[in-house]
Amino acid sequence: MRRAVTFGLRSGPCLLAMALAGVAALGAQGKRDSLITRAKEEFDAARRIQLLVTALDPTLGPLRGAWEEGVQLLAQSLIDDERDTDAAVWLRWAVRLAPAMQADTVQFPPQVTTALQAARQFVNQTRTPADTATTTTWEWPAGGIDRGPARIQVGAVGGAPLQVSVDGGAVLGPGGSLQVAPGSHSVVATAAGHDSVRVTIEALPATTTVVRFWVHARPVAERQQAAGPVHLAAPARHRRFPWVLAVVGAAGAGTAIVLLAGKKEPQRATGGITITFPNP
Repeated sequence: MRRAVTFGLRSGPCLLAMALAGVAALGAQGKRDSLITRAKEEFDAARRIQLLVTALDPTLGPLRGAWEEGVQLLAQSLIDDERDTDAAVWLRWAVRLAPAMQADTVQFPPQVTTALQAARQFVNQTRTPADTATTTTWEWPAGGIDRGPARIQVGAVGGAPLQVSVDGGAVLGPGGSLQVAPGSHSVVATAAGHDSVRVTIEALPATTTVVRFWVHARPVAERQQAAGPVHLAAPARHRRFPWVLAVVGAAGAGTAIVLLAGKKEPQRATGGITITFPNP
């Protein structure tokens, strides 16, 4: 009994925290469900879009079920309002977050299905293994604002200092941000001695997209190769006595002596070189 009471006292705070977290999650999901229900009943397009933008905040619950329904309802509302480009941005963003999302051909017209297929194709073409080296969060617009410029911000992380370029232009450091047009943007993070990371992100209207990069240090051998070849001084060469020239010179001298003598003289062997001396 004492052990049971002790366990209850120790685990009580943890269970309470888990229960409170569950209640908060249910409350957030309930808020999303309520917003989408209200959006379905809203006849004013602008108001319906604002409700749906608020409901799609990723912090309000799981990215499935009502969230997927809200994404496609928002796409339909934007397409009906002749804002196809904005619909494409939201669909690409949604596919990156929830790759398994399927088109609801029962509730929504073929235009939404076609737009979703195009978004999925674009995402598949631009997705890279480097996507796993980034984490993304969003500063959601208050009041469901659905128009206006977007912002890309570099989240601060530990490790090597990063330099992040957006679309091959502006360079940002940790904490830096840049105003961009809503849509797809190429972002590259580099750091000395580390592998670069290139990803494509979707910047939503009136929303700040915060991207954090996790770069990996390159092996020492690769870093040395990237720095260029190392030039070593050539070892000193020892001068050797020119034996060949000495032999040839000696042979030439002997020949000259023979020519000067003009007659056959006795010869003396000198180890492979024959030298003729005249008689005294």
